[in-house]
Amino acid sequence: MADPSRAAEEPAKPAARQLSAEKREAVLAGSRAEFLRNGYAATTMDRVAAAAGVSKATVYSHFTDKETLFQCLTHQMVGERVAQLFGPGEAAALPGDPRQALAELAHRCLEPCEGQTDFLAFFRLVVGESERFPQLARTFVGQLEQYAFPQVVRLFATSGFLPEADPEVSARVFIGSMVHLILMQDLLHGREVVNVDRGRFAEGLIKLLCR
Repeated sequence: MADPSRAAEEPAKPAARQLSAEKREAVLAGSRAEFLRNGYAATTMDRVAAAAGVSKATVYSHFTDKETLFQCLTHQMVGERVAQLFGPGEAAALPGDPRQALAELAHRCLEPCEGQTDFLAFFRLVVGESERFPQLARTFVGQLEQYAFPQVVRLFATSGFLPEADPEVSARVFIGSMVHLILMQDLLHGREVVNVDRGRFAEGLIKLLCR
């Protein structure tokens, strides 16, 4: 015969899991606000708990320490940006033609979009903290290398534009050119100094690499 007390407990388990997931997301959202506002060194788990509206014990039940929390936030931020660039589903996927896909990818990288402001602020934070906390920067770079870079390599490998060229090198030139412009215009606040139209830049880059 089934234990009635156990049966009464079972329906609560999915709700408890959902509540736990919601609290984890609240902690990540609170940490995003605190890290972007105060930087890594000045952010405390107490501040994160207050921003998330949860107890400090709840924060530690999901993340063992501040570094682990920052690494999980890094995974989230990079994942969001990769989804923006390559599409979270077929509706937002890049075109099938490699040249068109690279052109669209260049425009997505350089054109403002919802959520990009936070990512650029996070990028700036990682660069600023990289000297004192190199592991944080390595996590950020590792995530980009794992989830974004191989997709660009595949586009060059299947394009047939430059049969003699190394797809990995071509991909790094492509990405590096855009990172340079983002660094000059956005991260270093130099749009008035480096006055380059991003649409023209993207089109010129594609012509240069895919002619």
